[in-house]
Amino acid sequence: MSPKERTFKILEGEKVDRPSVLSVTQTGTVELMEASNAYWPDANFNAELMAKLAIAGHTIANLEGIRIPFCLTVLAESMGCIIDKGRIDRQPSIAKTLYDQGKTPNVENLLDSYRIHVVLDAIHKIKEMNFNVPLIVGFEGPTTLAGHLLDVERLCLMMIRKPEEVKSYIEKAEEACVIYAKELIKEGADIIVVADPTASPSVLSPKMFEKFSKEPLKSIAKLTKRSVLHICGNATPILNHMAECGFSGLSIEEKVDLKTAKSILKDKKVAIIGNVPSAGVLLNGTEEEVYNVAKQAIASGVDILAPSCGIAPHTPIRNIKAMVRAAIS
Repeated sequence: MSPKERTFKILEGEKVDRPSVLSVTQTGTVELMEASNAYWPDANFNAELMAKLAIAGHTIANLEGIRIPFCLTVLAESMGCIIDKGRIDRQPSIAKTLYDQGKTPNVENLLDSYRIHVVLDAIHKIKEMNFNVPLIVGFEGPTTLAGHLLDVERLCLMMIRKPEEVKSYIEKAEEACVIYAKELIKEGADIIVVADPTASPSVLSPKMFEKFSKEPLKSIAKLTKRSVLHICGNATPILNHMAECGFSGLSIEEKVDLKTAKSILKDKKVAIIGNVPSAGVLLNGTEEEVYNVAKQAIASGVDILAPSCGIAPHTPIRNIKAMVRAAIS
């Protein structure tokens, strides 16, 4: 069974020989940049470098998937936010929101954005190589994108004080996500990943998630049968809501106990993805510690073995390889 076939079957609820081992979150590390000669920040803004760095996660670190891009600013910048381009060990981030510029959200001509074209061109370059692993393309979810447009603190305050106004921002963010996701699928993405950290219980209450975040996520999940929702932090209080959004897989951090998650989701047809600690073990642990934690995740019933969140830029390649060994040995 090829890595692509195995991962597709897992996301479609079929039985397989073992968990896949890949990352649905960002995979750029300094060591992989050095090995591929494709460095941040340029690899976030150049299709050829983006493809080279992403491919290195598979060919050098042995991950059973290729994942692009490496940040959560593509849609935000495409809608008019000003970004800080970051550096070799720091991802791009929001420097100035749309709201602070006195602008309102607009999705007309969204697909003309150079950032989106970088991602689409990288898809084409990777697909031309005919790797037998899934091409995974991620982007910021509606709540997170709305937080980028408004500022996260302002978003949370407006949910209480100006709920109708904040809904208009989330609706535009949802529209942008749907337009972009459709284009990603059309251009060859095998799996789409919606990363929505602002929808986490560490930011929003479960009630707020249900009121503001759930329906927009549903509209993205229904676009494809191979989709993943990643939400940071302890998502245990909203696991049922997440499953009801309709994604094929749920990516969870180590703060969610896998056995608890399996129990909550036992009647849901959804793959559980995770949750090897990105910082605590992959970044700072030994190969043996990574291997043991990964083996425990498999024993606890994870369907796809993966980092709990984005791989930290200074993570050693040897630790990523140790996670892979745990799945295939």
